[in-house]
Amino acid sequence: MNCPNCGSDRTKRGGLQIWTIYVALIALAIPAVLLLELNAAIVAAVMIAAAVLANLILDLRVCVDCGHQWRARDDKPS
Repeated sequence: MNCPNCGSDRTKRGGLQIWTIYVALIALAIPAVLLLELNAAIVAAVMIAAAVLANLILDLRVCVDCGHQWRARDDKPS
């Protein structure tokens, strides 16, 4: 998949929205384990599942060369 901004083929999954979700998951997991005393393994499994779902649903890409962010499904012809 090429970057729509600069044409580079050096792209990866990610983006600001994905990282915001990661940070929110961590911020929710710490009190869940320490204060609510939930099992850390179960909380970690839920976090991993949520991160995978966020990547699949949002389908964001980032260009390594120019930093442009876009949704991969927007580039696909209909």
